[in-house]
Amino acid sequence: MIMKKNILLILAAMAIVFSSCEDWLSQEDANALSTSQAYSSAEAISSVAANLYSRLRYEQDFGSAGADLNDLCRWDEATNNSGYWGWAGNVNRDYRRYYDYGLVRDANLHIDGLTNSTGGKVSEDQKRYLLAEARYIRAYIYFTLVTRMGGVPIIEEAFDYTETPIDLARPRNKEAEVYDYIISELDDIANDLDLAGAGVRTRANKGAALALKCRTALYAGSLAYNYDKNVAKNLNLPSGATGIPKDRANDYFQKCIDAYQALKGTGKFSLKKIAPDPTDYAAKLATNYASIFLGVAGNPEIIFCRAYDGSNFQNNYTFLNVPVKFATDSKAGACLNPSFNQVSAYEKLSTREMDPINPYKGAVQVETMADGISDYSYNVYNNPEDIFADRDPRLAGTILYPGSSFRGTALDFQAGLAIKQASGKYEFRTAANIDVVRTDDKAGANYYNNERITGLEGPYRESVYASHSGFLVRKFTDLTGGSEGAGASAVPYTIFRYGEVLLNAAEAAFCMGQKSLALECINEIRERAGGAAFKLTEAELDMKRIMNERRVELAYEDHRYNDLKRWRLADEVWANDVTNQTSILKGLWPYKIYAPGDADHGKWVYRQVYIQHRGDASKVTPINFDITMYYGTYEMNLGNPYVEKNPNH
Repeated sequence: MIMKKNILLILAAMAIVFSSCEDWLSQEDANALSTSQAYSSAEAISSVAANLYSRLRYEQDFGSAGADLNDLCRWDEATNNSGYWGWAGNVNRDYRRYYDYGLVRDANLHIDGLTNSTGGKVSEDQKRYLLAEARYIRAYIYFTLVTRMGGVPIIEEAFDYTETPIDLARPRNKEAEVYDYIISELDDIANDLDLAGAGVRTRANKGAALALKCRTALYAGSLAYNYDKNVAKNLNLPSGATGIPKDRANDYFQKCIDAYQALKGTGKFSLKKIAPDPTDYAAKLATNYASIFLGVAGNPEIIFCRAYDGSNFQNNYTFLNVPVKFATDSKAGACLNPSFNQVSAYEKLSTREMDPINPYKGAVQVETMADGISDYSYNVYNNPEDIFADRDPRLAGTILYPGSSFRGTALDFQAGLAIKQASGKYEFRTAANIDVVRTDDKAGANYYNNERITGLEGPYRESVYASHSGFLVRKFTDLTGGSEGAGASAVPYTIFRYGEVLLNAAEAAFCMGQKSLALECINEIRERAGGAAFKLTEAELDMKRIMNERRVELAYEDHRYNDLKRWRLADEVWANDVTNQTSILKGLWPYKIYAPGDADHGKWVYRQVYIQHRGDASKVTPINFDITMYYGTYEMNLGNPYVEKNPNH
């Protein structure tokens, strides 16, 4: 095939900020460049790279006005306030389907341009870095392809368009071959990426290559390790386009560990930690954890991220998720509501027990959100935050719950009143509608005998812009005044961080039987999270712990969906069945006790509730992941004799 030589590179829509201590990594301000212009200087080449970076697929891009936020709410970490039913049951095997060979072609054209057309203003070191960067981008594209589609054709050439498509037809490579290709590419380019300089975080660097290798090798190893599950679920194609042989597992796991050790050996990345402190240590640990996700400066944990400046490159995450108290728009704020499913995953700090919160005396119950007199018995708490006492500090660092403060202001979480009856039972009462909550008229419908009913933040069933679950998100929500405006936050989107690399290595080591290394890696994370006493013993470490550790440490970073997929558990945990409790989202609603003259007056009780439809109180929608969704619908190109459908399709 003839390589296309005269390319018009359209660069008007760039969605990334390059920040670096190296001047030559800045962009040239241009909308369109010829091939000779595009490769005449490092600055012009950076503009080409910016275009490619802007087209990489991230499902939870903060620049979105809302659509990507909904992706965070499709599974069991959160609900989109009362809009959950609109996102839970509407996915199928096309969800996250990805087959962007147009981007592969453009990456190949860029590599060809760097190889054959680079001008004299580009030094050899610059060329080495820029070529390695282009190959990194291509490797990331292939990682996205293989994790969505299974084996795909590995194409390193940039073909001309043709009227005879059969000339371009290629068979699918085996799934293992694509993983092997990505790892090999990353091994080959890692050292050249070190030429970017120590401060580079928003474009490819050696740490990013090693982190991607670590993640890639773990994913491949998981598929091989879970080979028997693949067989049972009919997920292996005879051609090898899906499925990886079981005997490859340890090879991949070792590569994962090698990448972790190489990354650690650079000395450039580490966990962000604080020194032990006898005063409010748990609160300080929570604040330290939350700070990881607010910026790159002084943060050794962020390896690679997408940057925003709140102006030219807008970040809408805080605009959409800030508490109602701080919202600047009547149709923004409080959008992402963590589920009680997620909250219950955080262990007890003092005992390390995986003991879910139970607001009831005796057996755990799940109720509807409806008002009325309850027959259940409830634990009573002096303060709304007491139910969350002695929990892993990452809970407070990730989630805003009743009793939390944001920007120094106490948040007003209250579902309603628990009016104590003569029988000792409670009548639960919420405000008539959300409008009366926001007017705060003491003579109005949000008051009962001069006692306010529902708080400003909710939770409330019938409102979109208030909490629906009883929680709001702290992680990634900007503390800077003014960042609650539309697009105004400059918080980066984290793609790779050192904490994930440690957990990848811990899992790989555990699966290989290297329990001491697994314990070392996971305990480095846990000590940062909860102090030295929070470290696990060897007897406590098992796969369940590793899975849960990833759930809490990596919450809202787009790992949960991929983890359950590669463990081949997604169709079990998220079975589309109203009787399957792990596929039903739940909330935890706080009520202030109304009982004048009673010792419990002004104290608090909680109800565990189903996340119900805003307009239909009877509707509870289970999460839906079926057996066809492990792989996306494969592109069935007409006239291509090599295509084959993915398993169970």
